[in-house]
Amino acid sequence: MLPPTPAVAVERAEAVFEARVENATPEFASPQGPGIVRYDLEVLRQWKGELGAAVQLSSRTSSAACGRVLTVGKVYLIYAARHDEGHLTDSLCSRTRLSSTADEDLAVLGPGSSPAGSRPVAEPTSMEPRRIAPPPPDLGGPTPIDRRGCAVAGAPGSPGEPALVGLLALGGLLRARRRRSHG
Repeated sequence: MLPPTPAVAVERAEAVFEARVENATPEFASPQGPGIVRYDLEVLRQWKGELGAAVQLSSRTSSAACGRVLTVGKVYLIYAARHDEGHLTDSLCSRTRLSSTADEDLAVLGPGSSPAGSRPVAEPTSMEPRRIAPPPPDLGGPTPIDRRGCAVAGAPGSPGEPALVGLLALGGLLRARRRRSHG
């Protein structure tokens, strides 16, 4: 079954936030059912719910019981529900996903806000750093020759203009000598 769209998922969730998984603590299964794993999360930004800088989230340990497995150190966009006791929970039925694969969600959600008691969010945390190197600094040396298009070094007004004029004059003299010798 496909997860709901981002807009529907936000409406259904009790809390929507981006967080880094700091720790996972499994609680062993009891005779009544599968175990639970509790995740300690550092909240990076939020869109819905009253959250602090750190929260706990629980899920079943078994995917057969709709349990979701989160990886320590990874950043997730989480659509959480609240358990009867008020604890945050998550399951395979929610739209929770790695932040690095949540472009559609983040476009719908917008920039978000910082959780209470945390540092402000300067930029979206799911974006990768730029991979294009900035241009080298201008150190005031000679201008590099542009080898694209039809640019000619020594064009009128450029530093090489006297050399170009000299070459053209030399070419003209050679042509004139050839004409005299053939004519």
